[in-house]
Amino acid sequence: MESTTNKMTKTQVFNVIILDKSGSMNSIRTAAIDGFNETLAGIKKAQERYGDTQNHFVSLLTFCDCEKKYVFDKVSASEAPTLTLDDYQPCCCTPLYDAMGFALTSMRSYVNAIEDHVVVVTIITDGLENSSKEYSGTTIKQLVEDLKKEGWTFTYMGANQDAVEIAFNLSIRNSRNFRASLSGTRSVMAKDANTRMNFFERLAELKEEEGRALMGCSMVMPTMLPEERSARYAQMADEAFDQEENNNA
Repeated sequence: MESTTNKMTKTQVFNVIILDKSGSMNSIRTAAIDGFNETLAGIKKAQERYGDTQNHFVSLLTFCDCEKKYVFDKVSASEAPTLTLDDYQPCCCTPLYDAMGFALTSMRSYVNAIEDHVVVVTIITDGLENSSKEYSGTTIKQLVEDLKKEGWTFTYMGANQDAVEIAFNLSIRNSRNFRASLSGTRSVMAKDANTRMNFFERLAELKEEEGRALMGCSMVMPTMLPEERSARYAQMADEAFDQEENNNA
């Protein structure tokens, strides 16, 4: 008899962080680094805790007008290095749309052939879009809408702006304002780390339910259609976000 583990695939979880490194981020440079490293530590912990059902990968894209740069891309969580001052040196303007378009289209091309995957995207910026040349707000909004249908999840975290409005205009449901200060940046990054861990726990519970179904111990269907799986992942991500917001209300 074939074992359950041979039938049930692990969810491939791609954690994507798009981090503004325009000049104004210099005032919160250390906090942004510390916050990312806290998020990374949470992802590593999730890999250790839920390794039976999840494989985690991490991509960190930093951007300014000079460059869009992957500090690392689709690296296994266990091998992803911490961010350092040398890796993150803010300067110049904020091509937010170009950074999002570059990162999202590249990742979409990569994950299309992976049956059971989810992409968790967080955008962190302390300023408004002001220098994109390749993508517009309209094209990014359409891209986000398309990817959400594929089960992708998005969180937009912004300072010195109305993050809720900006996110809404990009069809991003989950958004957080933060103060451009050491404490404000660390706080919002901690919320993102908590939200991710909550979501990963929900993923693990769903996979465990699938495992029980495969062994005939549950009435839940052992497999879901890709569209059903994508919708379920998106729902769980929203629930995890809402729970973190309610915990801090």
